[in-house]
Amino acid sequence: MARLSEMRFGLATIIPWSLVLVLGTMQIDSIFHRVLPETPVVIPDSGESDGKDGDETNEVVAIDVKLDNVKKEFSKIEDDSDKRLIYKLFSGAAEYLKNSKSLANTSQFDPILGRVQSSYGWAREKYPEFTDAVSEYLIAAGYDQPRKLETQEDRDWFHSIFESLTGAIK
Repeated sequence: MARLSEMRFGLATIIPWSLVLVLGTMQIDSIFHRVLPETPVVIPDSGESDGKDGDETNEVVAIDVKLDNVKKEFSKIEDDSDKRLIYKLFSGAAEYLKNSKSLANTSQFDPILGRVQSSYGWAREKYPEFTDAVSEYLIAAGYDQPRKLETQEDRDWFHSIFESLTGAIK
């Protein structure tokens, strides 16, 4: 297997990775100097409600439960360097999504996130319970459903998913 230092990458790979790395590193320092507000994930109205006001409330509660599970599993991780790495990944992703205007669809972010995880040397299998908790949260938040990012509201929704993850593990 080729070493990372021997591999050649195009600008399309390097620029997003660099942004996530830099923004994530900036966020890790700021966590020790100020308290970040909890950012709730806003669930868009899909128009499929049966008219009961409780539908949206139930979805928000389900997401909060999943986010609490992420918090619980993160607190079980004992290695501080792994905790910092996870925080850098999530906060870098949140900052990238906050500032990115080039993504036209949520599915375009998956390859970027995958490359960043690989470049950091993060192995999801190292903490399977934490990985499962994050996956369940992402599904509950709607991350698994490709969605166009046409408006600022769409972009804010997508950003809030990772901002909430960052808040859960601070």
